[in-house]
Amino acid sequence: MLPGMLVLLISGCGTAPSSTTSAVAPVFDEQAYASALELMKKSDYDKAVAQLEQVVRGDDRRAGPYINLGIAYRQLGKLEEAKQALRVASERESGSGIAFNELGIVYRKLGDFKNAREAYKNSIRKQSGYAKAYLNLGILCDIYLEDLSCAITNYQKYLQSSKEKDEKVSLWIADLKKRAGQKKGQ
Repeated sequence: MLPGMLVLLISGCGTAPSSTTSAVAPVFDEQAYASALELMKKSDYDKAVAQLEQVVRGDDRRAGPYINLGIAYRQLGKLEEAKQALRVASERESGSGIAFNELGIVYRKLGDFKNAREAYKNSIRKQSGYAKAYLNLGILCDIYLEDLSCAITNYQKYLQSSKEKDEKVSLWIADLKKRAGQKKGQ
């Protein structure tokens, strides 16, 4: 099947033509999408973007291709394009926190910490056990916002949600608690 091929929905087969126009329904190109994901695994983001742009033109329902398009753009340093793709994904993906988490990363890279924080919070609201969102919110609070309490809370939630032990984050928590105690004692 050719990429971007459209299927026409025909109503009333075998009857006289109607005066209404035929509806056009997009077809999702699974093969092109799989190819784009393989390109991303190989870090060939330029080619992945070209492939994903073709995929999203052929589908107006799925969020996954837009999430991956946003990630590929981010990897290329095209943050405004990444933001736009991830905004579309977050509007379509009402049940997943992945789009909002990725949007938070882009906002953070753009220096828009207020929107980054809100995106991470939206990610957590959509998917409460999504460890990456807790980690990213913790990093934002720790490094960029200097909100030690927020960082500690989210790092702890990350450790609770994560399937693997992360000694590095455990050390960060200990350091933050020490710094928080020093602030109180000043």
